[in-house]
Amino acid sequence: KRVSSQCLWLAGPGVLISSFATAAFLYFYIQWDFRLCLAVGAILAATDPVAVVGLLKELGASPVLTVQIQGESLLNDGTAMVLFHVAYTMLKGDDYDAKAIFVLLFYMVVGSWFLGIFIG
Repeated sequence: KRVSSQCLWLAGPGVLISSFATAAFLYFYIQWDFRLCLAVGAILAATDPVAVVGLLKELGASPVLTVQIQGESLLNDGTAMVLFHVAYTMLKGDDYDAKAIFVLLFYMVVGSWFLGIFIG
């Protein structure tokens, strides 16, 4: 519970800021369509700290820090997946509003939760 708010702040706004910053760079530098730039930015924003977690365990880092990095990793990947899906679908020509994005986010969170329960 102590690290959940930190994980949410790192994964939510952190991924969005990183994705949009990367998209803006690609848009002004390469001059692609902004939706394509956002899809690429979402892919690049999803980091995988598995090696970092392994190194933290090897070095004997605090369990709180390890849990925070693992939790942030899961939320980071989920946020990037939703952002990529929205950007790619908009690139294909579909329209999204804020409600549709939140519904998609809710379905992915609940679906991941049920998938985790069934797989174990």
